[in-house]
Amino acid sequence: MSKREHDLVPTHRIMSRNEVNSLLASLGITLSNLPKILVNDPQAKKLGAKAGDVLEIDREDFGKAYTYYRLVVER
Repeated sequence: MSKREHDLVPTHRIMSRNEVNSLLASLGITLSNLPKILVNDPQAKKLGAKAGDVLEIDREDFGKAYTYYRLVVER
């Protein structure tokens, strides 16, 4: 089993532009305000994410579900 398929690695997906625009509007922020993830991160590479994409990351911790967002950047 590769590390990217491990149960402890949360689910990642690339968000559509419409989803990103809705997210930013609902939070009242700009794209640059999102936390960053490097384009060479194993999960970003697996998804084929490019700089400027936004990843939605679903995690579960102590039985509670959390959603995080990361802007894919070169450096």
